Amino acid sequence: MRRLLLLTLAAGLVLLAGASAWVLPRWLDWDRHRGALAEIASERLGRPVALEGQVGLVLLPQPLLEASRIVIGQAADEIQMSARALRLRLDLWALLMGRLEVRELALVGADIRLPWPPTSLPGLTPPPWLTALDARLEESRIQIGGAVVEGVNARLTAGEIGEALTAEGSLAWRGRPMRFQAVLGRAGDAGVAPLDITASASGANLRARGVLLTEGGFAGRLEASGPDLSALIPAPAGAFRATANLAAGAELIVANQLELTLGSDAVRGGALLRLVPEPRFELTITAPSLDLEPWLAALRGAGAQAIPLSLDLSAEAAQFGPLRMTELRATANLQNEQLTLGRVSATMPGDTALELSGGGGATRLELGLRWRSVRPAEWLGAAGLTPRLAPPEGPALGSLRLSWEGGAFSVTELVAQLGPTRIGGGFVWRPGARPNLALGLEFDTLDLPQSQSELATALRDAAGEADLQLRLSFARLNLGGEVWERLALDGATENGRIVLRRLAGRHLGLDVVLAGTLSGAGNAARLSEMTLEAEGPAGPLLGRLGVARPDLAAAPLRLRLSGAGPLEALALRLEGDLAEARLEAQLTVDAPQERVQARLTVRHPGAVRILSQALAIPPPDWIGEGSFSLIANLGWRVADGRGAWNAESFELVAGELRGRGQVALSGERPALSGRIALERLPLPDWRGLDLTAWPGLDLDLAVTADRVAPRGLPLLEAASGRLRADAQALRLEEGRASLAGGSVTAAARAERAGPRLAFEGGMTDIVLAAPLTGRPLDIAAGRLSGELKLEAAGATPDAWLRSAVGEGSLTLRDGVVQGFDAPAAAAALGWADPGTALAAALESGATPIERGHVAFTLAEGRLTLTEAALGAEAGLALGLSGSVDLGQDRLALRLTLPVPEGAPPVALEVTGPSLNPRRLAELAPWRAWRAANPP
Repeated sequence: MRRLLLLTLAAGLVLLAGASAWVLPRWLDWDRHRGALAEIASERLGRPVALEGQVGLVLLPQPLLEASRIVIGQAADEIQMSARALRLRLDLWALLMGRLEVRELALVGADIRLPWPPTSLPGLTPPPWLTALDARLEESRIQIGGAVVEGVNARLTAGEIGEALTAEGSLAWRGRPMRFQAVLGRAGDAGVAPLDITASASGANLRARGVLLTEGGFAGRLEASGPDLSALIPAPAGAFRATANLAAGAELIVANQLELTLGSDAVRGGALLRLVPEPRFELTITAPSLDLEPWLAALRGAGAQAIPLSLDLSAEAAQFGPLRMTELRATANLQNEQLTLGRVSATMPGDTALELSGGGGATRLELGLRWRSVRPAEWLGAAGLTPRLAPPEGPALGSLRLSWEGGAFSVTELVAQLGPTRIGGGFVWRPGARPNLALGLEFDTLDLPQSQSELATALRDAAGEADLQLRLSFARLNLGGEVWERLALDGATENGRIVLRRLAGRHLGLDVVLAGTLSGAGNAARLSEMTLEAEGPAGPLLGRLGVARPDLAAAPLRLRLSGAGPLEALALRLEGDLAEARLEAQLTVDAPQERVQARLTVRHPGAVRILSQALAIPPPDWIGEGSFSLIANLGWRVADGRGAWNAESFELVAGELRGRGQVALSGERPALSGRIALERLPLPDWRGLDLTAWPGLDLDLAVTADRVAPRGLPLLEAASGRLRADAQALRLEEGRASLAGGSVTAAARAERAGPRLAFEGGMTDIVLAAPLTGRPLDIAAGRLSGELKLEAAGATPDAWLRSAVGEGSLTLRDGVVQGFDAPAAAAALGWADPGTALAAALESGATPIERGHVAFTLAEGRLTLTEAALGAEAGLALGLSGSVDLGQDRLALRLTLPVPEGAPPVALEVTGPSLNPRRLAELAPWRAWRAANPP
């Protein structure tokens, strides 16, 4: 028990002594040692030191004397120092003997400013009685010239005399921790001291081995390697290895014969750290091949640099995205997060030379670019840019300013020449889930092979990929042969919606203004607030439509189109004025099904004028005076890949012509088919017909007319027939009509080859109320029937008459033939002396015909009577023979009167022009016979 009590007492004494050693020094007054401590610190630091704060001692775990608020004066070496606290590690036995012997000195929170170039070395040297040095820096900051190193925690130790001086510890470099060690050997007889520095940060290792020269400076070899160069300097990320010869002086630190392997790229060059007047790091790199994108990204994202950086880069071949370059030369400066590109030049595909300069920071980059390209299309293709619209042919050159911020970039001050086209303006590109491109460009003249529809398709496709804001102007724009002048476009595409705020320009001589909005896609597409206005001379537009009309070329044309609705039921209203003509139309368009329905109205005060101007024909006076009006319900659709028109109904008034019907127009060669019902159909004089005016379309029309009024011919009623035409022939089939109480039938065929005409027709019981031809020898009255079949060559009636071949017949009942008086002549023949009565009866008068029949043939325009019998009153039989030259309109006829048996004939010969024929009566033989045979 006694032994346990003694052990407990001993342990308590030990604990009491330890507690006293831990607590009592804190309660003691150490200010009396303030001067001694300041003197020790001044000796160690080589400069005056004052202790203004409290001084305290801690014995355990080791004697440590700490003073706060340290003031450090300046010595002749121009080093400026300050510290938050000073710690001195003391020798315990010396302290127990009453002496202060320092084993380690530590500056806490020191701020050390080292001048550059240095004028002398710091005086961190041990006192003569101390053979070893141990000094520390904790949580300190060192500034060398303009370079600042934060978070320095280092230890400086010196061994015995002749041993090396070693400094090791850690610091923060570009926000990353770095470990370092420096070993300075003792100088030899020549005054040269070896120096070996090693550092490691982010897995990278750096070692510099060499010597400190007597005259000042350092010469040696630098080796560095690591997994990521970007952790050390603004450079692409990747494993690296570098070697160089290193030389340092008061003003420069030079690394020459630099060999750097970065990933798969091997480069050569040199590095230079300028120390005066301000620190600056300069890096020169030469490479056979280089990828530029990582370098540019590293420079832009480098952030604030402790030391400004200059980069001089050259490469025989380089890659920027998909674009390959040669002869690359570039200079760059990086200072305070600001990147400056001095002059960058390169040669690219298409014999393209590019130069740029500018600068910016991590979030913004501004560049000035200049380029010249012999083959710009090849350059764009190499850059992976395939424009939807082919650029103009020819070389390209230009300049612009490019601003790049936050992924968006803008182009301003654009001045370019693409082939013959000059361009100015700029654009802005904003990336995102749906990119946005705002274009503001001016073109003097631009020729593109694409058509207007292809351009619209390209814009629609682009609208599906990005939002566009477009402000474009063209002095002259040629789209696939369609020329626009003074064209200005203000529009946008937003979330697939196309907004055309205003398109204004001159096209085909018309001042055109267009606006509207197209939203949705496919069957859900919708057009709203669409307006189109056009005004100007009509000639160019009519020429483009293939209906050039000289008389309308200078006529003023005004069009206005407005509408809205879904594309499957788009409602449009069209209004137009052409000269004195007024056009109005209400349209419904089904774009997906390619169908159109329209109600069309056209009016003009003068039918003759509008038809002459619209059809480019002489004024058709034969239609009579009056206005023109067309009201039609039209339809259009796509059939067999081609457009097809139909008029479900139409009403037409043109002078005296009035009618209605239904027609359709379709086919590769336009074919017009349908039915036309006319109230009155005026026709021109048949002598003006001409087969050279061949219709440019096929016909298949069933035509009826209440009245047909051919100029110079009797009025036809209840006419009907079918009119057909193709590229080879024009045919009238099943022609029928009522004429003067009788009926007529006709069929005709006009062949384009030749041309040739074939006709076959007949008439039945036509009642003549007036002379048939109006000639001296004519049928003045009666009931006619007949047939005619002929063929003729030529394009005009005169040619037909000269070449007619065929046959026919004519029957007259209860009629009258004018030009001679057969009953009077026959009566005179019964007289003993007819005197002049017979001659007078054969010169004029009229002969009633109870029944007459004539058959004839046609050959080369000559009508020859093959059979003729005329039965006059009281059984008087007349003979008729001879021919008629239709082409020359000349007669060669012989009329014979009945005479007693054995008597010579009495005849009348009619020859010469039909309008003024010569009459020759054969009376002499008969007179002689009558004298010999009196009644």
